[in-house]
This record gives sequence, structure tokens and C-alpha cells, in this order.
Amino acid sequence: MQLTDTILMIRPAAFRYNPETAANNFFQNPTSLAQHELQETVLREFDAMVAALRGRGIDVIVVEDTPEPVKPDAIFPNNWFSTNSLGALNVYPMFAASRREEKRDDILQQLYRDYRVTSVYDWSEFEADNMFLEGTGSMVIDHPNRIVYACLSPRTNAVLLEKVASVNGYKAMAFSATDAAGKPVYHTNVIMAIGEGFAVLCTGSIADEVERIAVVQLLESTGHRVIPITHAQIA
Repeated sequence: MQLTDTILMIRPAAFRYNPETAANNFFQNPTSLAQHELQETVLREFDAMVAALRGRGIDVIVVEDTPEPVKPDAIFPNNWFSTNSLGALNVYPMFAASRREEKRDDILQQLYRDYRVTSVYDWSEFEADNMFLEGTGSMVIDHPNRIVYACLSPRTNAVLLEKVASVNGYKAMAFSATDAAGKPVYHTNVIMAIGEGFAVLCTGSIADEVERIAVVQLLESTGHRVIPITHAQIA
């Protein structure tokens, strides 16, 4: 199946602008709000999202972020681990040192306790070689067709992408993508999403015509209606 009925969300303890990750996340900007105002706003939005999802029948597992060490991006756990319906658990190498602090054994143990985990792949050792692959930020996955789509960037290494895809029984479709200013897109899920029977894609972000046609044709040949969006819509 492409869709899930259960998700895990981290309720952040210190959401804020992160200069370390902003170096190649060009959508991130500082705010004029005081930290306590920002935190209160974020928690209201978080709790409302959880309520909305549960109201639609989605089982939401809420895990509280730990206050120390401070983890500005903890709300994005999909970058440091992912699961799939075959019971595989992958832990990923993170670009920013501050984000490596997000990896928590207690969360992995909770998954072990409550779900069927058949295999574990921890790719964290590649951080020492400056090779990164940030989970389902880096990879947009078509599970029924076992295809991983990924735009290459400092956070998405081509060699590691092939390794991770192969070990999990998937094939990789790698391509290059840029934002409206011509800068590399740091995460594939900024420009792309795959649902059941459709895919959303910022086609204009794939400048190379051959790559763009290849991505669109692969999506269409696997039963997806491609819904194009623009750089302006992404922004």
C-alpha cells in the first residue's frame, strides 16, 4: 500500500530557526517572534494538526521532544528514520550535527515493542564520510512499485541512495532539481509527493529535459496522474 493509517509525530520542545540547516534549506527564514511566542504558536498548530488527523481516522503516535539537548528540527523525525510495511526500519545519516541529536533509542525501542520489526538498517556511520541521506525528505517513495525518487543535493548522496534502495528492495530514480533562484533543492519532498493514483511534481524544478521527461514518464507508466505545480506554489 502507498498510504498508512498510522503516523508518529514529535511534539517539539524548542522549534526555532536553525542557522546550521538554513545553510542549504533556502525556505527557512528567521522570525521576529520572541522564542516563547514562537513555541506557543507552534504547539497550537501541532496540537490542531494531531486533532485533525485523528478526526479523519489516522492513528497518531505523539512523542514529546526532550528539552535537552536543544533540537530545533525535532518535529521532522521522518528525516532520521523510516519504516515500511515489510517491517524494515532504516536510520539515516544526517547532514547537520544538531540534527544527529534527534536520534533516540527510546523511540526505536517503542517501535520494536509495539510493531513487527523484521530488519534494521542503521546508516549513521556514513556521517563520518560526509555522505547523507535524510529519510523521506531525501526520498519520495512509491511503495507498490518499489521505486525511490530522489533529487541529489548535499543532503542526498547518490551512492548512498543506491545502497539504501537496493538493500530495501527498491530501485532508485535520481535526478537534479533547483529552486526558482537556481539553487539545489535540499529535499525531494519539497517538490514532489506521491499518493494513490496521482503524483504532485514541480516539473519546472527539473531543468534537464531528459531527466524531467524520464521522471514524468516513469510516474505515468506506474499509474500516476501527474499534477504539475510551480516554483511559486512551492514558495
